[in-house]
Amino acid sequence: MRTAGLFAFVLIASLVGCGGRAIVAGHAFFPNGGVTGGLSSGDWGDGSSGPSGMQLGCIAGRRFALYVTAHNGTARTITVTDGGGEQPFAKIMDRVAVQVRLAPAPPGGDLAIPGLDAWSRESATPTKVPPGRDVGIQSNYVMRNCELLRPHESVTLNRSVTITYRDGGTTARQPISVRGARIILTRPPQRTPDLTAEARR
Repeated sequence: MRTAGLFAFVLIASLVGCGGRAIVAGHAFFPNGGVTGGLSSGDWGDGSSGPSGMQLGCIAGRRFALYVTAHNGTARTITVTDGGGEQPFAKIMDRVAVQVRLAPAPPGGDLAIPGLDAWSRESATPTKVPPGRDVGIQSNYVMRNCELLRPHESVTLNRSVTITYRDGGTTARQPISVRGARIILTRPPQRTPDLTAEARR
């Protein structure tokens, strides 16, 4: 009986978010394929980018921003409050901040508009997303400890970013996954500059 009671307590605690509200699995948004990445260069060990992701060279202290969009598929206005998610390789490439904002409406209904802003450590600001509009999600990364990658080894990051949103009185979390936004991180074969001091600013 004590074991069952403890299990019930843990289960309830895992479902309760800030303010004592339950956090449910969300389904309000779906990715629409929009991806914009920061600067890249072959001199940094970067490779090609395409539908399967973007190849980046790891340089200690390097900053990189990545922007994806997701579509509000409901008939309601949704308030996106935060972003984040699991980071299995945070010691090498750490998502230090996520911003969310209402993506610009395409002028002709079918033309994508890049929405990437400058790299930032600012926290997300609650953003209202009307029905039929897109939310822009910008992940801001810093690379560190590139020596943990062996030569010719690669790891895949940013498989998804999880957004938290309010829909009426319900708080929900939903992972957004865009295959083209995956980061395939490698250790450049040539010697590259150390940007660690710059990343602290």
